Amino acid sequence: MTKNLSLSKISKLLFAFWIFTIVVILWGAWVRISHSGNGCGDHWPLCGGEFIPTAANAKTWVEYTHRMMSGLYGLIVIYCFFIFRNKKYSGSTKKLATLMFVFMLIEAAVGAALVKGSLVTVNDSVTRLIVMSLHQLNSFLLTAVTYLLGISITQNFNLDFTFKKNKIFYIFLFVCVLGAFASLSTTLFPSISLWEGIMKDFSEDSHLFVKLRVLHPIFAIFSMGSAAYYYLNKNQTRLALEIFIAIMIGVLTLLTLSPVWLKISHLLIAHYLWARILKTSLLTTTRS
Repeated sequence: MTKNLSLSKISKLLFAFWIFTIVVILWGAWVRISHSGNGCGDHWPLCGGEFIPTAANAKTWVEYTHRMMSGLYGLIVIYCFFIFRNKKYSGSTKKLATLMFVFMLIEAAVGAALVKGSLVTVNDSVTRLIVMSLHQLNSFLLTAVTYLLGISITQNFNLDFTFKKNKIFYIFLFVCVLGAFASLSTTLFPSISLWEGIMKDFSEDSHLFVKLRVLHPIFAIFSMGSAAYYYLNKNQTRLALEIFIAIMIGVLTLLTLSPVWLKISHLLIAHYLWARILKTSLLTTTRS
């Protein structure tokens, strides 16, 4: 299919695919928030032992839809992996296509582990926290390589910029992992008021997840606030403003006890901001 398309059109298609990637991730978040992770039982990849579930309720369709979206995503990734091995594409494109394939396999494996290990719905084990953290980290790595793949089609660059010269990448990913702690905690242990939530955060009798969730807002405000100040001094005013807005939305999510629409919006903004940071760092490195 790519033989008759210009490089710019292929880049645009990959940008659309990056958006689809985020949509799949957001739907996965809805699966967790709606406690629909067991909608297909402990069967994977089939749903209730069937390709198309016959006796299905709302939870089943939420989970099944996510699996269909994930399956389509996986097929496209496999297609890209083979297509971009063509010698006309740059070394960066080939590496990114390979990384996208690897991260997709990890994502599928983690999803299977959550289902087969019953690490869904109201499961509050440390194992679930660890797997969910890996899930969160891998999803951001996946959207990173998908986004950069689209850029690499029309612009060649050295991938070393990604993890060797920018500490902000590690900080941002760490904030996201802590976000998985907070998100899982508010889903399993919601509070009826802000004051009650604060009291739970520092109570010795609270669940481990509740005690850990305070780490995300504290670390996010200080680290991302510092990042906004850094980019402002680098004359990256737009990015600094976007980080500040993301911080404010995070604070609003906290103050309003994490309503579903804000949870989803918060995650969407995080992936958008992640792409902006990657692109800004890439352009800065390329110019230098």
